[in-house]
Amino acid sequence: MRRTSALAFALAVLLARAAQAQDFPPFPPEREKHSDEDDQTALWFRDPNAGYGPFHYVSLSLFPSLRSGFETHFPDSLAAGGFELRVNESWVKNFSSTDRWLVDFELLRSNIGFSWGLSDSLRLDLAIESAGRTGGTLDAFILGFHQSFGLAVGRRDHFARNENRIEIQPPGGGARIVVDKNDPQPYEQAALVTLQDTVSPGDENLPELCWSISIRGDLATGDLARSGPLDLGGSLGIVKAYENVHLYLGGNFAWFGSEEFFGLKLRPLQWSGIVALEWNLAPEVSLIAQYQITSGGVDRLQDFSKPSHEIVAGFKWEPRRGLLVELGIVENIINFYNSPDFGIHAGLSFRW
Repeated sequence: MRRTSALAFALAVLLARAAQAQDFPPFPPEREKHSDEDDQTALWFRDPNAGYGPFHYVSLSLFPSLRSGFETHFPDSLAAGGFELRVNESWVKNFSSTDRWLVDFELLRSNIGFSWGLSDSLRLDLAIESAGRTGGTLDAFILGFHQSFGLAVGRRDHFARNENRIEIQPPGGGARIVVDKNDPQPYEQAALVTLQDTVSPGDENLPELCWSISIRGDLATGDLARSGPLDLGGSLGIVKAYENVHLYLGGNFAWFGSEEFFGLKLRPLQWSGIVALEWNLAPEVSLIAQYQITSGGVDRLQDFSKPSHEIVAGFKWEPRRGLLVELGIVENIINFYNSPDFGIHAGLSFRW
């Protein structure tokens, strides 16, 4: 299917669903069981299955980070007429070295999002995405951590610390791609519009299920040469509560068309999958661990052609009604050449 046709279809679905938002039948009575204004968790735990949810984190490995923003959206308890403002920051270190490439930089990704509950089952999200590279300061911490616990440092000590440099030998031959600290920052900026529909809130036996469709438009040229101004994405998310534990399972896909990174062709289609566990330790605190796999971004480039694997673990805390704090640590597993080495993720959500 052509991307233009897909975008037209997505816009038609978005407009049709938004127009029907006020005509939806009410959710089952369970939807309101936490709606008391005095209930501390009423704004996030109104549904029988939904919780605080996984972290608002996207893959920050080299190639996915060039066009980030598409998330897997999970069922949520934002009520009709409700609003949410989110600010999320992710700070990671990418280091990878072989005979064919050197990747050594830190990345700061910022995302500001606003959500509006069109109905109890339908929400509209608007987000601004931005990412920049720097030399940073995480090298000393990472090396100290490895040395303290007797862990291997690989080829880290062969290179200067706090560098901001990318060198890649293209698979087809030719001149080596070199991107360094002189590259204008931020290297990518985009705006996203997402329509999220909760198909069913589930119950004690059935999980809660939602789907979403997103359109992404570039706000700046960045490091990519692109075939068109808009990208299309979609996701499916499921959550099931077992007493005070929530299990999340979902995935997303994105279509970018023809794009190049300094002459290196990127794959037009990207997919990602996520599994997460949330333990509601107290009425206002949840411990969360999530695993995310994201498809490789290029062809015939060894580990960069294989999926990246990232783990985020930390907590979400609601210090007062309507304010949610999230903090997590990012680590790589399995494919260490194509995943962030270490990172920190933080966020604030305001709901009213």
